[in-house]
Amino acid sequence: MAKILIVDDEADARTVLYHTLRGDGHSITEASDGEEALKKLKRTKFDLVVLDIMMPRMSGYDVLEKIRAMPSRANVPVIVVTAKHDPEGVQREVEGGATDHIAKPFLPSELETVVKRVLKGGKKATEKTRKSLERSADLYGTVKELHQRARETD
Repeated sequence: MAKILIVDDEADARTVLYHTLRGDGHSITEASDGEEALKKLKRTKFDLVVLDIMMPRMSGYDVLEKIRAMPSRANVPVIVVTAKHDPEGVQREVEGGATDHIAKPFLPSELETVVKRVLKGGKKATEKTRKSLERSADLYGTVKELHQRARETD
C-alpha cells in the first residue's frame, strides 16, 4: 500500500485521518506543522501528502509551495483537507499544485474515495481533477461576485 504523510496541526484531525487511511492498509506518518512535514519529506519519499491549510507558523499554502520547489518531491500528489473552503483559497491551492481538495468536515468514505482515485489515477487523472478544481474555484468566485453585486443593489 501507499506511504502517506498527514500534515495537520489539530491532533483530533490527524487521528481521524490516520485511522481512516490506516484502515485501508496504508503506512501513515504524521506531522503537526509545516516545518516538521518538510523535514520528513526531505528524509522519506511519500506516495501522497494529505495537507491542512490553516496551520500556525507555516500555512499549508507555503508548505505546498515548498514541496513543489523540491526537485525530488515536486511530483508527489497533495490532497488538501481543510475547513477553509472559499474561491480564493481553492484557486490558491490549484495554483500551488494541489492534486485535490476535500472540505472539512468530511466523511471517511469521501477521503477513502479521493485517496484511491489520486493514488491509482496517474498523471492524466490528476490533471483532470485539477481542471475540475479550477472550474470550481472560478464558479465559486462568480457566485461570490454575484452575491456582492446583489447586496450593492439592495
